[in-house]
Amino acid sequence: MKSFKEIKALPPYLQPKILSAVAFINSAAPNIEKAVERINTLQKHLSEKEIMWVMSLLTFEKLLDIEKYTTTMKERTIQ
Repeated sequence: MKSFKEIKALPPYLQPKILSAVAFINSAAPNIEKAVERINTLQKHLSEKEIMWVMSLLTFEKLLDIEKYTTTMKERTIQ
């Protein structure tokens, strides 16, 4: 795997190594089988914590959508 230089000004979960892994998995979309294959490949090269950061960043957009949905539902609810 390519060697990445650590950027001390960035938190660990935004290091180039992590962002590159996110882009690598995300580029397989919408093919879930290919994405799972890429995740399994990355598990050989990244620590458990780094994989957790990668997966968290991949789901971040969905979490924002859920927040928008719950806000909309609260606004529509009669109180």
